[in-house]
Amino acid sequence: MIERDRLVSSFRAARRKGRAPLLTIVLSLVAWTCTGNSPQPNEEAPPTLMLGEFVDDYGTLYTIQADQWIQHPNARYHLRAWHTRDQFVVAQNDSGNPSDGSLWTRIDWIVFDDPHEYEWAFCYVAYQAQTQEDALAVGSTQRDTPRTGCNGFPFSRMKRVTPPNP
Repeated sequence: MIERDRLVSSFRAARRKGRAPLLTIVLSLVAWTCTGNSPQPNEEAPPTLMLGEFVDDYGTLYTIQADQWIQHPNARYHLRAWHTRDQFVVAQNDSGNPSDGSLWTRIDWIVFDDPHEYEWAFCYVAYQAQTQEDALAVGSTQRDTPRTGCNGFPFSRMKRVTPPNP
């Protein structure tokens, strides 16, 4: 809050001196950055193996991009922090989701050593966390037992959807 107050004071002083237009642009960029619209300095790049369209072993379609995870037909998660080395991502649930809108989710994943049909699998470790910090604080899954390591349930196995040949 102190930073915000200092920015507002600087803006008012610049306006009195006739330099408000430039400062308005600078402050707008700062505000845009602070609202989560730009990468955070500690973000890691998502693994390319997880980007694209997939179907899980229950037949549900997913579209995963660096900044969003869509579980079709109507659940969307805004990916806020990839932790690639630790194999999880933290996301904010879309406000329009049928349940748990605007809450926070932690998604853990595993990559199969010897993939056949499925390359990787995921688990919604937390999906109703009140804050991003709460989602981060949730304990990790048991990746060494993927059939029961997702809160007592199996990880959802994912295979890439390949476009039909023309």
